[in-house]
Amino acid sequence: MKKLIILTTIVFFAACKSQQNSNQNQAFSYELVVQSTLHGDGKEGFEPGLYKISDKKQWQEFLKKINSVNEESGKFKLENLDFDKYMLVAIFDKVLTHGGVKFYIDRVENTPDNINIVTLHEAPKGQFAIQVMNQPYIIIKIKKTDKRLVLSNK
Repeated sequence: MKKLIILTTIVFFAACKSQQNSNQNQAFSYELVVQSTLHGDGKEGFEPGLYKISDKKQWQEFLKKINSVNEESGKFKLENLDFDKYMLVAIFDKVLTHGGVKFYIDRVENTPDNINIVTLHEAPKGQFAIQVMNQPYIIIKIKKTDKRLVLSNK
């Protein structure tokens, strides 16, 4: 009887631990606004990294900057953005001297402390990459959160 109680207790705690681990990194839903490339030779002034846009003022400043060389915002798939419920996250790669790079989101994870955004950056295969100055970027729409946004590359 004592062995049965011990075995039941171990199974119970193992199940609880397994449930806790599975809840730590859950997929976080997002909507792709645009996945594109700037062609302004870096003149737009975006350093590689993550930009959080959480209100109309920040959005207007961002639009002015991203449209400073070419009309980029015409590519955006975005309607009726409610900054009370949602925010935008813009992710910029470094300025490159060649085309053909694939830059995209691998996954967005919700952890207890952070929203982790994992990107993939794949160089073109072969030797025939186009020689052109460009800067890949992605903008996504997510539910508004106070959690820290963390960007990593896979």
